[in-house]
Amino acid sequence: MSATPVYITIAGSDCSAGAGLQADLKAGFALGCYPLTAVTCVVNEIPGCVEGIVPMEADFVAAQLRLCLSSFPVQAIKTGMLYSPDIVRAVVAELRGFSGAVVVDPVMIATAGEALILQEAIAVYEQELIPHTTLLTPNLDELARLCNCAPIHTFERMQQHACRLCEKYGCAILAKGGHLEGNVCIDLLVQPGGKLQSWSHPRTEGVSTHGTGCTLSSAITAWLAHGLPLDAAVEKGLAYVANAIATSHRLGDIDALNHHGE
Repeated sequence: MSATPVYITIAGSDCSAGAGLQADLKAGFALGCYPLTAVTCVVNEIPGCVEGIVPMEADFVAAQLRLCLSSFPVQAIKTGMLYSPDIVRAVVAELRGFSGAVVVDPVMIATAGEALILQEAIAVYEQELIPHTTLLTPNLDELARLCNCAPIHTFERMQQHACRLCEKYGCAILAKGGHLEGNVCIDLLVQPGGKLQSWSHPRTEGVSTHGTGCTLSSAITAWLAHGLPLDAAVEKGLAYVANAIATSHRLGDIDALNHHGE
């Protein structure tokens, strides 16, 4: 095994460097790993504004993943923005035979509300990718979409639907409760067999959360690559993101940038 744990992030590129591959790289290096990348698409965005998405050819996404897997001692894989049915299928084909942990961040909806996956890709996602998953990390919007239910605002409903997904897919679910009602954020880990664990921390107001989902899933993947068990990797990943939010700083006037075309 390599002295430095290696994992692959399969995701989109964010030109503002707050989310996507850029966030994954920053988290991975900060936590002592060597993160490899397979680029699925290029996104022209800043926090709160997605102007355009250009997807890679599915065969090229698969080629990146295949080369990385054949050339490096990969301990874990994380998927982020996959965008299209063809890209999802290409990734699934390359994951067959991989024995390490697979963390799936079901990137479907940006914080600002823009769709980040084609509608027709969601069924492929559920039928073909999630069966290969160790941990699925939906936010509340993604959890509601995967459960085909009304918007989720309470911890009780979050727990109900996370347990439902865990039973349906047979994989662990980390339901991210950053947008639950109240002043406390609660995240819930549900594992096959019925084990439930939750973590809470005070809500930090006035901070952009753009990219926190990418950072969290990458941090968890990094700790899994280090060899930690799932619950410990989740706990340390959550602590890493909570600290990042608490100590964050602003670069420029994003609110002004969001209205540059108006």
